[in-house]
Order: sequence, then C-alpha cells, then structure tokens
Amino acid sequence: MCTDNAIIELFWDRNEDGMKLLQKKYGKTLTSISYRIVNNKDDAEECVNDAYLRTWNSIPPARPNSLLAYTGKIIRNLSIDYLKKKTSKKRECDNIAIILSELENCIISSDNVEEEIEYKELSYDISVFLKEQTKEYRRYFIERYWYAKTIKEISEKYQVTEKKVESVLFRCRKKMRLFLIERGYSL
Repeated sequence: MCTDNAIIELFWDRNEDGMKLLQKKYGKTLTSISYRIVNNKDDAEECVNDAYLRTWNSIPPARPNSLLAYTGKIIRNLSIDYLKKKTSKKRECDNIAIILSELENCIISSDNVEEEIEYKELSYDISVFLKEQTKEYRRYFIERYWYAKTIKEISEKYQVTEKKVESVLFRCRKKMRLFLIERGYSL
C-alpha cells in the first residue's frame, strides 16, 4: 500500500494516480464516516466524491501530515453540511443529531469571528484533554464523536457491553466539561 506522503506528492504533481490511490487506501473509511452521519448510501457516496474533489483542489497548497485526518475532516464537514441542508427541509431525527446533542453541554457553536477563534482554541483544549485520558476513554470518545459510530458498534468492536460504553462516554463528557470550565469556558 502506498504511503500518505507518496499520495500527497502525486497530488502536488497534479498526477491523477494520487486520487486513485486515495480512493483505494481510504475510500471505505471515508464512506463509512459519511454514511454514519447522513445515514444514506447514495448521499454518503456523493459526499465522498465531493471530498475527493475538495482534497484535489486543496493539495497543493496544503501539505497535511496525516492524509486520513485531513480527508476525514473534509468528509465530516461535508457530510454534516449535507445533513443540515437535508434536515432543514425534513426535520428528521438522525444519528449525528443524537451525537451532537450529547456534546452540546460541553461545546459552543461558532457563528462569528470571535467564536471561530474560540472554537479553534476549544479544539486544541479538547485534544489536550483527550491526551490526558486513558486509552479506553480516548478510543470510545473518538469512535463516537469523530467516526460517529453507534454505541452498539463501539461495544462490538471492543467486546464490552453497551452499558460500559455509555458509562465511559458519560464520565468522559463529565470530565471534559469540568476540564473546559477550569480552562475558562462558560458552558
């Protein structure tokens, strides 16, 4: 399998083989992330195709350290935006709404420049918080809030009960809330 750096170099050279290798290496993961958010195979595939185009158009000038993290962020944002447009018309309940509601007491929204700066600082502080947590807390948190996996999927992956996953996530959110309040966030 080709390395991330080799794929990025192909993008820098504007060689379309980079796109093929990106699809081969991370296509299933990106589709999975999108599907968990939009909950529709066709919509997820559309978001993934948009993510490939956005990646193609942003490298260069970007030179990401982790191609999966870079494209993962793109696919999450595109999928969430797609879902917002879709649900603003339908107002249906979905997986991402449940996930975001779990975190709403721990984070703030970003509707203006000041809030956007605070959002970037918050992202950094959440990373600091997660680095201080146990491997179990980090794994469950990332699986749930980055990859948008269900409690059931997480419990099956780590061979624990759903109650255990729920409990760990609850404690993690509680600890994160206290951590952020100590850092000066008003939640």
